[in-house]
Formats: sequence, structure tokens, C-alpha cells
Amino acid sequence: MSRSVPAPVRVLALTAPPLAALIRVLGGGNYYCDSDYYWHIALGRVLARTGRLPGADGLSWAAQQQGLEYVNHSWLADWLLYRLSLWGPTEIAGAVVYLAGCLALLALALFGLWGRGLLAPGQRLAHRLADGAVILGVWLCLRYTWGNPRPQQLALVLFALALYLLRSAWEHPHRRRCFLLPALAALWANLHGGSLPLLLGMTGLYGLLALLPPFQRGSLCHRRGAPARRFALLLGLEALAGCCNPYGPRLYGQFFQVDATSALVGVTEWQPAAWDNAPAFFAAMGLLALVWLLARRPFELEPVAPLLLTAGFTLLHVRGMFWWCVCAAAFLLRQAPALRAGLERVAGRFRPGRLRPLARAAGRALFPLVTAAALAAGACFAPAALHNRFYRVFPPELVDALEQADPQRLYTSFNAGGMAIQAGFRSFVDSRAQLFTPEMLVDAQILAGTRRQSATWSIDQVLTRWQFDAVLLAKYDAELTASYFAGRDDWRMVYDGAWYTLFVPQT
Repeated sequence: MSRSVPAPVRVLALTAPPLAALIRVLGGGNYYCDSDYYWHIALGRVLARTGRLPGADGLSWAAQQQGLEYVNHSWLADWLLYRLSLWGPTEIAGAVVYLAGCLALLALALFGLWGRGLLAPGQRLAHRLADGAVILGVWLCLRYTWGNPRPQQLALVLFALALYLLRSAWEHPHRRRCFLLPALAALWANLHGGSLPLLLGMTGLYGLLALLPPFQRGSLCHRRGAPARRFALLLGLEALAGCCNPYGPRLYGQFFQVDATSALVGVTEWQPAAWDNAPAFFAAMGLLALVWLLARRPFELEPVAPLLLTAGFTLLHVRGMFWWCVCAAAFLLRQAPALRAGLERVAGRFRPGRLRPLARAAGRALFPLVTAAALAAGACFAPAALHNRFYRVFPPELVDALEQADPQRLYTSFNAGGMAIQAGFRSFVDSRAQLFTPEMLVDAQILAGTRRQSATWSIDQVLTRWQFDAVLLAKYDAELTASYFAGRDDWRMVYDGAWYTLFVPQT
């Protein structure tokens, strides 16, 4: 970067590469999305048209039959997703804009709040190498916050802001900016209230840190910050502010309800983290542990504690890795001065050589070139991303077959339910795990062929219990039960495509 480039421009330049990489992924032929996006925009459509939240659920015929109410803890984000879905030729254009906007906000928050000294003019070569390593680490963390277009993406941005405000409260007890946290909690409660307990847990964690006496043991030390009463006050205000939502205190139960029901039926993202489903998490944890052991200066407990809390959450549920990545990115940015000092010590042992001026020039030119390439790539891939189409959307032939069958009790699996909602049909179950009873979710998994007890007798029991007038089997879930229905005389296949098979009873 040249000496005349101001800090905000450097922050924008650091945001461009991960954003361009995301747009490249979204522009690919196999754009990864899932059915959650479609029921989110369906709920946003109901809200936009009626101006109120529904009572008994109307997107699932089985839930409506039993009078089940969906506590829409992300109603404000659903309304936003619906508005964005109207922008392009398909709903995917709105998803692309949403994901790119959330990633840009998250990157700007991280680099703007913690990375103000990165790539400062006049840095030595060792300092630039240290900054480059930190920037690469943050980019990798941003890479693993990518996900499907869900309200959670906005909550990650709020989480980064909350970490900064808590750090400010810890280091500067007399500043009043920490009292922005209750306002943040009120906004969070309406954008993605199901994850709001993470903010309360993080504030409580800082309160516990304030109670600990100072110590230094090996590579870990602890120094006092703000008094515990400050964080107790913040925690109380946050809890009260979180009740400023259409459901009041009931909102807090969603965090634990989702945990219980979705873990019951084996939803992948709520399973404990393991090497086969989260290898990057364990590799990163091992690398950070190695750096900790080799550090010449002790780490403070205050920046390490959020990493440990979110790591514990990830070990329980792999979905916690998103939150851990935000904590890891902030931790890396905070440790940049220590890394600079370490590389400076290493560089002092080597004599200046002829390659050093060349390396210094290359270091100065690297990030401008990367930024220019990222901006060019983003502009190149954006049209394809905006015109992409999710491969699981119902093809016209399947929609025609469903319209002819006119099912009132359509079976859909956990993953296919959102696609049925997108096509204008009511689901049996969908990926709103907290809405449905455990029995309903287990029955859906049995009929999909993804439960161990998906034997003939158990499938017959499910059919008898629900009296389906159409069965939609998604081949990306399982094809175990397709042969079962094909072999029955009282069911006939009316559609068989690349991703779906539809059976209806013989008349």
C-alpha cells in the first residue's frame, strides 16, 4: 500500500478478496443452498402481506392440524430476505446479495475494529510478513463463516460488534459505549433471537473473568479489567432488552428447544464436532495450541476465553464453528503485535542480503495486486451468481404432477419441505425443527429411509398414522423407500426425475 492510502481504504481492500471468493462460489454451477432460505422468505411474505405474525403454522399441514405455533425468532430477517428475493429473476439473486452484504459487513467489522494497524505505511519487512500471516488467517476464518442464506449470517455481524463492545468495557471501564450492548440485544432478538443466549453467555463470561484474581501461569496470564458489577448490569439490561420482541421472554426457550428436537433426529449441523465433519476446526485449534506453547510472551485470558467458550459450543454442536471463527479472527487480529515482535527477533538473526530489497518491494506490491485481482474477479463472477438457480428447486414437470394430484396431506422430508413451500405446496415437516414434535420428525426420517428402523413394518405404521395422499421422496436424502413404494400395488409413481420421485395412492 502506498503512503497516501488512508486506513479506511486499506480496510475496504482487505474486505475485497474474501468477498470475491464468495461470489465465485455463488456463481458456480452447483451453488450450495438449502431449503431453509425458502421457508424464511415464505414467512417474510406472510408478514409483508398481512402485517402480523401468524398464530398456528400455515406452511405445514401437519403442524396446522395439530395447532402447533412456530415462534418466528427471526421475523425481521425473514422480512428482509423476502424483500431481497424480489430483486432478481429468481430468489437466488436476493440470496447472493444478502450473503455478500453480510460477509462484507463482517469483514469490515473485523478489520475495522481490530485491524487498524495492518499494512501501515513504512513497515519493515518482518512486520509486513506478520500482517500477511494474520490477514490470511482472518480470511480463512471468514471462509468458514460462509453458509446458506439464513438470519444467522446477520447475527454473526452482531456477534463481532458485541465482542468489540465487551472488550471495550473490559479495557476502558469508564467509557459508556458498552451500553450499546442492550440496544444490540434488542436488534439481535428480532433478527435471530434463537442465538441471543450466546450474547448473554459471553457477557456472563466477562463477569466471571472480572471475579478472578490476577495470575500468571506459564503462557497464560490474567489481569483485572472492569469490575464484575459492570458486566452484571450489562447482563441484566441485555436480558431485558432481549424481551423486546413479539414473543417476550418465550424467545429464550428457542435456543434449547432447537437443540433438543433437532439433535434427536440426527440433523448434521447440530451433531457434535468430530474430525469427519469439522476437520478445519480441529486443525485450527491444534495450530493455536502450538502457537500458545511456543509463545515467548504469555497470552492474556480475556481474549482467549471467548475462543474457549465457542470451542466448547462447537464440540457440542458443529454449527458453533461459525461463532468460533469470528472469535478466532478477532483473536488473530489482536495478536498481530506479538507476531510482529516475534518475526522481528527472527529477522534480526539474518544479515541483510540482496534479496531483502526485492522481498520488501514484493511485500508492498502484494496486497494492491491481490485487491485488484479480487475486484476484477468479483465483477466477472457477479452476473453468473445473480442468475444462478438452486438445483433442488422443483422442476416444472414435478409441479405439474403435484397440481394434478392436488395433495392435502403431502409427505415431505426434513430437507424437501422448504422446496415444497417454495413451489406453493404445504409441507409435512421441513427444517424448522423446533416447530415439530419429536415423533413427527422421527416419522419423517423413517419414511425418508434415513433412520435405522426404516423397515417395512415401521414404514407401514407411519403411513397408517398420517394417511398421506402423496409421498414425495427426495433422492438427495435417501432412496431406500423408493423401491418399497414401487413394489406396492396400492401406490403408483407419477413422477421420477433427477432429484425427486412422487408416488400417489392407486384410485
